[in-house]
Amino acid sequence: MESVSLSDIAERQLENARSSKSGRSAHTVHGGHDHQLRQTLIALAAGRDLSEHLSPGETTLQVLRGRILLTVLADS
Repeated sequence: MESVSLSDIAERQLENARSSKSGRSAHTVHGGHDHQLRQTLIALAAGRDLSEHLSPGETTLQVLRGRILLTVLADS
């Protein structure tokens, strides 16, 4: 397995997010739609958000830089 620097990827994605109209950028580090586990690094420019969306299954979150506000709605 190839070793990658999350800090390096994060910096590149943050540059992309800052220049993007949406203010965000993402890079899949591991896995994909066919895998049970997919690890995706998401960069958000300051003041931008990731709109409400479904994320089936378990999710983990690790903040590499900055701060976030996370809102989770319980299943009904």
